[in-house]
Amino acid sequence: MSRFMLAAMNSNSGKTTMTMALLAAYKKMQVDIRSFKTGPDYIDPMFHEKILGLTSSNLDPYMMEDDLLIHLLTKNAGDLSIIEGVMGYYDGISTGFSSSSYDLARRTKTPVVLVVKPKGLAATLAALVQGVQNFRKDANIQGVLLNGVSPMMAAYYKKIVEDNTGIRVYGYLPLFEEGLESRHLGLITADEIENLQDLVGTYGDQALESIDLEGLMALGQGAGDLTDTYPEVKKIGQVRLALARDRAFSFYYNDALDYLRDLGADIVEFSPLANQAVPQDVQGIYLGGGYPELYMEDLEKNQVFLESLRDCHKKGMPIFAECGGYMTLLEGFQEGDRTYQLAGLIPGTSQMTGKLQNFGYIDLVAQEDNLLAQKGDHIRAHEFHYSKSTNPGEVFQGKKPQSQRGWSAMVQDGNLCAGYPHIHLMANPKAAHRFVEAMEKYKEMKQ
Repeated sequence: MSRFMLAAMNSNSGKTTMTMALLAAYKKMQVDIRSFKTGPDYIDPMFHEKILGLTSSNLDPYMMEDDLLIHLLTKNAGDLSIIEGVMGYYDGISTGFSSSSYDLARRTKTPVVLVVKPKGLAATLAALVQGVQNFRKDANIQGVLLNGVSPMMAAYYKKIVEDNTGIRVYGYLPLFEEGLESRHLGLITADEIENLQDLVGTYGDQALESIDLEGLMALGQGAGDLTDTYPEVKKIGQVRLALARDRAFSFYYNDALDYLRDLGADIVEFSPLANQAVPQDVQGIYLGGGYPELYMEDLEKNQVFLESLRDCHKKGMPIFAECGGYMTLLEGFQEGDRTYQLAGLIPGTSQMTGKLQNFGYIDLVAQEDNLLAQKGDHIRAHEFHYSKSTNPGEVFQGKKPQSQRGWSAMVQDGNLCAGYPHIHLMANPKAAHRFVEAMEKYKEMKQ
């Protein structure tokens, strides 16, 4: 299990660009390469997948216990695996290190390569690198990659870092004329970039030229041994689950979907933007997050889709919706003086704001029995959205880890459970079981 993590001192250091470049280069070298993302982010794995043609996995140190982290890492590994870090290397929950890239590297015995943008620095770069390396004895930082530098400056910084820290510099990427664009939830999704393959080709060719790829592979071979102790997943039903998937609804955890399949859910995808109705002969609906706010006019017009949702809800079909999916189930979406009319399964409206709302990890405690939990059950989740709702729900009471701050979340109506929190169903297996069991009961009721 050769592997290494790409981490950084801070956000916007170029971890995603560096990851894309390395994935593209190793693919050209015909290396059996796989990718992982630290934390709950949906968008970066989409870029990984577009490059490799393979699904990417999230490794979330908050939502997942060690046995699941190691299981996903070993199950999805290739001959070489790259884990893209998140934020600054030690940045975790509140002022601590918990759930940081460092926390994941430590728990999975993974060597770390620090991606740095040295613009405006000289010898101070070595001090910063050494400071990050020595901040914790088990930091495991074993290499540096330079981002946004010329060949001449790369040689200059390589000498500074290696002479003063002993840490090897494995190469560099220049500042590309064309890079990745951002949006309010992070990068624009991979499907929206028309020239993505051209960009990937440029990144990969440059990495082949200016990065010691063989050296990084050798570094990865020194990763610590891991033992997979995760229990075998047993099938509990035989149902069909309708999954909304298009540019408006694209935020899903691949491993969570695989877990639902292992439990007995045959997943049938459909596109609300194409005005497709919920597929026939299904026993449940899953509406994930994404960017529905960009397509409200289309969604309002797509009455075939909206009417099929209403019909399924009237029949008592289990429906689980997160964030953007939840927004679509509300009565409407407000934009200035305009209110777009949506499914109306949940009273209330939503609208975009200029700042993040209820951002971060959250421990949800069920206040009553619902589709995903029994009263008193805990679910670990994550929120990241710029919209707010007039009806966020109160089926769960949430509390931020290591903080007294919290909020109520999610709406329950019969077999419908929806709200802003994103839930990794494999990291919360009881919620996944209850969802599949509810679909199985619905199937039996309809027979």
